[in-house]
Amino acid sequence: MSKPTTTSVAELLAALVPDPDKPAGLTGEWGVAAFTEGTLESGVWSATVDVWDEDDYPVNEVIVMIRGHLRITEPDGTATDLRRGDMYHFPKGWAGRWEVLDDMQKIYFIIE
Repeated sequence: MSKPTTTSVAELLAALVPDPDKPAGLTGEWGVAAFTEGTLESGVWSATVDVWDEDDYPVNEVIVMIRGHLRITEPDGTATDLRRGDMYHFPKGWAGRWEVLDDMQKIYFIIE
């Protein structure tokens, strides 16, 4: 049995490194710091202002916004604005648009 671990969000944010999963061609900067990995992945992620489309989201992810402004737009045009304290679930296979309107940070939980 593994031991529980603890850290602060501030410590994770201080440990951000460039996100290797950032698609080529985007102009913004992405950073990531993992807290856990495996069947449950968690950590913090940041992005500067940018826009991109997703056509087949690769994972089930729950996010909690801790800074900034993110607009998620569904294929039918329904938009959801997310700010500090808001939670959102992206189901595996989701399609839509991400618009980082103000540099953002999120806590994420990915369940495979």
